[in-house]
Order: sequence, then C-alpha cells, then structure tokens
Amino acid sequence: MPRARPTAAVLSEELANTDLGDARLGRRLGLLADRLAERPGESFPKVLDDAELEAAYRFFGNDQVTPEGILAPHFRQSARRAAELPRIVVAHDTTQFEFGGQTKREGLGRLIKPSAQGFFGHFSLAMSADAERRPLGLLALETIFRLKKSIGHKAWTRGQSLGESARWLRSVEAVEERLAGRVAAIHVMDREGDQYSVLSAMAETKRSYVIRSFQDRRLAGEDEARLRAVSLAAKVTLRREVPLSPRPKLFGPKGQRHPARRHRIARLSFAAASVELRRTADARDACVATLRVNVIHVFECKPPKGEPAVEWFLLTNLPVDTADAIAFAVDCYRARWTIEEFFKALKTGCQFEKRQLESAHSLLNALAIFAPVAWRLLLLRHLARTDWKAPASAALTSQQLEVLRAVARTPLPKRATARDALLAVASLGGHLKSNGDPGWLVLGRGMHDLLLLELGWRARDVARSDQS
Repeated sequence: MPRARPTAAVLSEELANTDLGDARLGRRLGLLADRLAERPGESFPKVLDDAELEAAYRFFGNDQVTPEGILAPHFRQSARRAAELPRIVVAHDTTQFEFGGQTKREGLGRLIKPSAQGFFGHFSLAMSADAERRPLGLLALETIFRLKKSIGHKAWTRGQSLGESARWLRSVEAVEERLAGRVAAIHVMDREGDQYSVLSAMAETKRSYVIRSFQDRRLAGEDEARLRAVSLAAKVTLRREVPLSPRPKLFGPKGQRHPARRHRIARLSFAAASVELRRTADARDACVATLRVNVIHVFECKPPKGEPAVEWFLLTNLPVDTADAIAFAVDCYRARWTIEEFFKALKTGCQFEKRQLESAHSLLNALAIFAPVAWRLLLLRHLARTDWKAPASAALTSQQLEVLRAVARTPLPKRATARDALLAVASLGGHLKSNGDPGWLVLGRGMHDLLLLELGWRARDVARSDQS
C-alpha cells in the first residue's frame, strides 16, 4: 500500500482550491483551518486573537460561504487517495449534534430528546479495504434538520429527498460520482440501511455492499420461510476470535439495541447462505419483485456470564463461497466501527457541539471545517495504533519532534515511531502509559500543550536569528 503523506501537513493544503466565489474567502478558509487544526479542542476565543475571531465569525456567517464549497477540495483529495488503491470500504452512518443553552438558535431542529436542538449528520468515510483499514477521508456528507411542522434536509449531495431514509442511497451515489469508477468501493451500513429499496437499487447499479439486517424478512416462495430461520440452519464455515471494544451503558432505545459490555475476546462462528428476498410493501417502486442476496450469520455461542452475546445477520452481494470470502465480508462490516471513532474525534477531540455559533448556517460552515480536522486526528491515532513501523515524522513535524525530545517525560527514541510520538503527546496532556491507549480528550489537551510549546520554540529561534 502506498505510504501516506505526513499527517502534520497543514490543513489548508487539504482545503486548497476551494471555490467560494471570492479569492479572499479562500485565503481566509486556509488560515482559519490551520489555526483550528493546531488546537482543535479549544474554543474560538482561545485559539484566535480579537481580529481573527471577528473575521472567523464573519466567515462562518457569510452567505457566500457554504459547506459544499468548503468541503469540495477535501472530497477531491479523499477520492485521489482512494484511487491509489485497488479497493476501498466506505462506511455510511448518521450521528446527531446537540447544542445546549436556553436560547433557541436560528434554523436548528428537534432531536430525539424533545427539548434538545440541533441536527443530524450523515457521513461517508472511506478506508482501505485491507486489514489496516487506513482512514482516507470523507467522500460525502449530508445534514438533516427536523423542523417543527415538517422534516427538512439540506443535502451536501445531489438529488431530491423522499424522506430521511433516502439519505442512504443519496450518499452512495454521491460517493460513486466522486470516485468516478477509479476504484471499487464496498458500501457498509448498519441496520438503518436495511431497506429493500436500498438493496434493490444497489443490485441494479451493481454497487457492492455489506448491510446489517434489521428485519426478519419473509423470503420468496410458497413455504413462507423467514430470513433468520434459514440463516440459523446454515452450516458453520469458520470460527474466529475477535476483540470487542468496551461499550458504555446507554439509555432509551439505543441502549436496548446496544447494551453495555466490557472489552473482551469473543469466539465467533460464521455461516452463510443465499436467499431470495420478497419485495416489501414500502418498496413498491423497486424495480424487481424479488432479490437474491447472500446472508452471513455471525454469532457467539458462549458469551461470558452477564455479557450480551454477539449476533449479526449481514446482507451482502459479495461472494460467500469460501471461508476466506466470508471472512472478508465480515471484516468489511467490522470496519464500520472506524466511523464511530471519527464521530468521537469530531465531538470530543474537536468539541464541535461546544461551539458558540448562533445559526444553522454558521454551524454547518464550522462543521465543514472541523470534519477534515477530525479525519486528521483519526489518521494520527490510527498510524500510532496500527502502523507501528511508521516513523514519528509521519505524524508530527520535525520541529514538534524537536520540542518533544526536549520536554517529554519519557525521552523519545532516536528512531521514534508514530506511536512513540503519540504517547509523548498524550503524556503532555496528563496521560500515563500504564493507563493504556490515550483517549480523544487527553490527546486534545496534549496536542494543545505541544503546539503552545512549539510557538515558544519558534519565538526562541527568531530571537536567536535576530541576535546573530
């Protein structure tokens, strides 16, 4: 796989050549992106001086500045990175952004909690399709606003809305349009994507997919067979041990779907079958009355006492005729968890929901800047966790490494890796190596301190230059 460019490259390069109708706005975007990327977890007043802060608020509220215009260069760069590979995985998922305070902000809608205000974001994150799952960047983003009297949306993709559920197909088509056939994409979705209209359209356009089943569908034929009964009867093809990440206790319907669990190693069994789905009543416009799909049943026979058992029913049009093919399809679905980490980078690392902007227009423009910042944070941590041979220079600048060598609690090795650098940064934020991998919050604090130290380092170099 081609070696990625250093993640420490300034973010303005990622957003270069944006078309906002005014060259001055493009320059302002580049300067603003670089400043916010340096201290992603800090509030605007802490990152920017008075003049920069005023300019930033004008930029976010400018009618000429749109999220589509801001993000277009990042989408192009993500597609370029994807085109260097033979195959990629694209994870599609939705998250909500909630903004507190008693004052109602202009243009925001209702959320799952009636008293909350905000909007939903539907993201499409590209990753390499190998075991490394390197995050390549966003390829589509759509926002959804639930207004008082109707459901509205602002799509950052093309097409007409037929309701919120249509976002899954809109995002797929937006991704494929940006990839322009240069690389094969496997589209991965959680249970919300389990819609006959989605499956039918993916088959018609020959798009590859792995979608977790939500419904125990009725199968075609006279015996009234059901999807899960057929899947449960399929012969186990292979077994594998898989690490499960911990999950906190959640409340409400989401907590019922995703019960709390501890970190553990699960022994999973895989079985696969081919079935013929019957068209559902809510998919009358689908072009075919029945649809042939493969279903993979993933299950845990003996979970530890008190722990919920893992069980997935995955719908796919990828091959399932060999054990390796089944394992690959399951691994594609497991890659979906990377987008959950992206959401944490955006919400915790970049503190997006803490932004004190007063209108939906300004918040969307801010989101368009912070989304590539979150991707960069995600890639930084990914390199440190998975590519242990990657040099530290792939994660940080030479000057930042020079600062770390001088101030880090534990001296950096002469040939420091990206993981060495990450742990050194986290230690500045108060992280102890014995506590395991650092979280987003402590990483944000450590990066903040490193960049402040780097500013002092630069000032020292300038003073020495003036004296010589």
